[in-house]
Amino acid sequence: VNIQWVLKRSNGYFIDSSSNNDGVPFIFTVGGDVGGKQRAIAGLDEGIRGMRVGGIRRIVMPPALTYVAGLNDGMPGPIPSGFGPKQRIRRVIEL
Repeated sequence: VNIQWVLKRSNGYFIDSSSNNDGVPFIFTVGGDVGGKQRAIAGLDEGIRGMRVGGIRRIVMPPALTYVAGLNDGMPGPIPSGFGPKQRIRRVIEL
């Protein structure tokens, strides 16, 4: 899938978006992994299922479905700055 996204804290504080990155979408395979390594965070992978092209969805991800501790394990990267380890992450995504 190819998604445009906005990343905010659960309190609505803006962190980042695909429009801040020259409009470059995030592209990944839903439910896909490569060699047993996840390519998107679990909350995003679960949240996008069932969407239709052109659809917009707001998802709130609990910490257990967001980021992991390290960079060198092949998993999605560390918790973004500005987030605590128990902070829920809110994304608005457009497919």
